[in-house]
Amino acid sequence: MLLLYYLRDMIQLVLAPVKGWEDISADGLDARQLLVKGLIPFVAIVSLSVFVRLIYNPDIAVIVLIQQVVISFIKYFVTYFIATFAFTLYLPGVTDGELSMTKCHTFIIYGTGLLALCGFIQNLMPVDMALVLVLPIYVFYILWRGLRYLNISFNGIGTFMLITLFAVVVPPYVIQYFFNLILPS
Repeated sequence: MLLLYYLRDMIQLVLAPVKGWEDISADGLDARQLLVKGLIPFVAIVSLSVFVRLIYNPDIAVIVLIQQVVISFIKYFVTYFIATFAFTLYLPGVTDGELSMTKCHTFIIYGTGLLALCGFIQNLMPVDMALVLVLPIYVFYILWRGLRYLNISFNGIGTFMLITLFAVVVPPYVIQYFFNLILPS
């Protein structure tokens, strides 16, 4: 089952980012299959974990939780496509040699999954904890350790990090912010 491989690789990325990227490279999993059988089911699980809030706050309206489930799924799903667009547009000039779009898609899938993992942990917590709010910084570090995986040149590190920050890490939080402005809580 590909979801289990996906989760295993994400745990390895959290525990040992460099080794995790090496193992992901050695696995050579198909990016489309990883998206369909790894990221999307995981994001669905993360989205449904919003209902755990009923345990801590039984007075919360179910319609609000349903809205949050939909928003949670949308923000990670849309982030994947934003990042894919940005990487396709800006990344080809910063690699040593030919850019592998399969590796780019895989990189984005794991980055989005790690951010979804942060959301999952946040959904399980009864209150907002500072540690959970700092986890995206660690995800950014894990993505930075993927430089060798994507074969980024020394001169392209800055560009790569900016693209990664603004195309992978920031979009879920911006999308959540805009939905919070539009929808009442």
